[in-house]
Amino acid sequence: MPPRNVRTIRDLIYWEYAKLIAGSAVGDRKNYGFIMHTYNNLKTKKLPPSTILRENQKLVKEASNICSYCGFNQDLQWEHIIPKSRGGPDTIDNMVLSCKKCNLSKGDRDPFEWYGKERRYEVPRLVLGKYLKLAYEAHEKSGTLDSQDLNADETLDVFDLGVVFKKATP
Repeated sequence: MPPRNVRTIRDLIYWEYAKLIAGSAVGDRKNYGFIMHTYNNLKTKKLPPSTILRENQKLVKEASNICSYCGFNQDLQWEHIIPKSRGGPDTIDNMVLSCKKCNLSKGDRDPFEWYGKERRYEVPRLVLGKYLKLAYEAHEKSGTLDSQDLNADETLDVFDLGVVFKKATP
């Protein structure tokens, strides 16, 4: 759960980026002091989110022969982090290598829907970094970066990020 000063989708994305940076820098996505410091630097633009994007590029190269979700190295296929059926773009920014089992299990869900609340800290670094970039761009395009609680569950959390990606209606 983010702190009280994380009030908007934009703030939440910066908070999640700060947790990714903490995971890389100190090996702990739950190190509150480091996360808060990094979050404040992201919010005040002392630290550009491009730092994360450069790290994503490095991780893509390192993970070129394994499933981005489980690390398995056979039956690999490209998987859309945000499914195309939910408006996810058909670009490399929205794709990771996935084994057939993980791809089928994930289905048309976003990473947080698939992992659930209990496992939200287990979303792999590369997947989460790409997801946050996609969420930022989609919320920016839809004008919802400064919105709050988009899924109307009376709390601002990672499940509000995916609301911008709608399931296709039949």
